[in-house]
Amino acid sequence: MKMEYKEFINELQKKLEEKKQELSYGKIAFFEDGSTSTDAKELSIIRETNIKYQKTESDVLIGDYIILYQYKDKREQMCRFNCMQLYQEYEKGSWAAVWEPILSSIDSSRKFMELGIIDLIEKNEYDLLKDKLFIRPLNFKDHRYELKNHIYKCIGDMVLVLYILASDENDGKRHDVLSVKVPRSSMQAWEIDEEEVWENAMSNTYIMAPPRIYLNPADLANPPYHKGAFMALNSDITSLSPLAVPTVTTTAQINGAIAMFYPGVMKRIAELFGDDYYIAFTGTSEARLHKKGTIQPRNILMRIKQMNKTFDPSETLSNKVYLYEAAKQELKQLEL
Repeated sequence: MKMEYKEFINELQKKLEEKKQELSYGKIAFFEDGSTSTDAKELSIIRETNIKYQKTESDVLIGDYIILYQYKDKREQMCRFNCMQLYQEYEKGSWAAVWEPILSSIDSSRKFMELGIIDLIEKNEYDLLKDKLFIRPLNFKDHRYELKNHIYKCIGDMVLVLYILASDENDGKRHDVLSVKVPRSSMQAWEIDEEEVWENAMSNTYIMAPPRIYLNPADLANPPYHKGAFMALNSDITSLSPLAVPTVTTTAQINGAIAMFYPGVMKRIAELFGDDYYIAFTGTSEARLHKKGTIQPRNILMRIKQMNKTFDPSETLSNKVYLYEAAKQELKQLEL
């Protein structure tokens, strides 16, 4: 017989205490829905949790959360869990479904601490970090609060965000990327020209995940490395049919929409189409293209909105249609 929500929370805390040694965490804390605090550290946790999980700023907690604290030397790391989300996993499956995200989060947190990236950030070691910088595309509205103290550039309703790569592991079945946003204070402490930092990060991103264009959606499933390499010298992709609806991504595909912002990519695609073209950012992993004049932009917008309703909200990148104008070499957000 399934448990009620409050009973589940109590049982979860009990089980976590029993597994304390196995999970290797230092302490556990429960923050109840509606709670606030006069303690500066606790209030900061409440604010950060609301921003991360509820996309809003508030000094009163929205939802129930369990936090597991891990320690290494003097470093403290938090693993936060939304109790209602865990309860929904429990209702769909069993306790095994609850433990999966918990174990994954704790494992990632442990790896992050062992890699020492936060230490390098706090020591302002730009020379040791510069080869780890990369850029991710995100939806601005969904991330605007958490980005307040970080480095980003706005492009329409999207943002390009500066990250530091902690680790990138791909065993063919799972692709796990650990990363952290660059604090604005770090950019100030580095005393490096911001454009130089961005250029370096974009170059790193390009090397990590070169751009690809695929004419058939089926090509996205484990394509050979060379396939779709439209920016490569002597590429066999010399033009695009007016009726083609190609997908642009990267070899890694994770955060593949960044490919559209690589130097020269938009211009090269205009040359392949021989004209201006519309861009539909159908998720953080890809963009789909339509030659201007082959479809009404309102129809593209309807498809974008439908896809954003269908897929995981964390994968949403844009709710707009964009036009690349070849003559001006400019990207324009359309108001439809």
